[in-house]
Amino acid sequence: YVLPSPTGLDGVNVATPEIIEKILGIMKSVFDFIVIDGGQALDDISLKILEMSDTVLLIGILSLPCLTNVKRLLWIFQKLGYPLQQNIKIIINRHTDKKSVIPPEEAEKSINQKIFWFVPNDYPTTMSAINQGKTLSAVAPTAEVSKNLKSLASVFLEGEGEPKEKSIPFWSKLFR
Repeated sequence: YVLPSPTGLDGVNVATPEIIEKILGIMKSVFDFIVIDGGQALDDISLKILEMSDTVLLIGILSLPCLTNVKRLLWIFQKLGYPLQQNIKIIINRHTDKKSVIPPEEAEKSINQKIFWFVPNDYPTTMSAINQGKTLSAVAPTAEVSKNLKSLASVFLEGEGEPKEKSIPFWSKLFR
């Protein structure tokens, strides 16, 4: 099931934190997992989602500007008092096995947190799926990136160290 964000730009039917809280409360009683793409804004609605989240998946790439943003967000989360550091998982997107300018170990030192997952870089396949309006698994089920994301989902489905109760992971896109 997909609940898309409002498409109107006219300000009509704008969600509020209270509406989001009610919707997510209902959804938690129906679904085992709720995945929210939180975008790049840190507004009242995203703060409400963060407050209600069991696990936050913070997505970035191995670039200095992105890692700086990740570090800032982690600092903001600490100041807010939520989500707790142990409930934040760092995912590196568009990762290559080639020698990176910023090695993962250096990134971990910089943000003072271990990287939880690496999603491989497959720009052509990913863009093909986006442009077709289809999932990666539908466009390229045997592609490395598709298998990788399926494995990531299985970590949560199998409960490997993650909460087995209702979860609301928060996806934050910090990359360009």
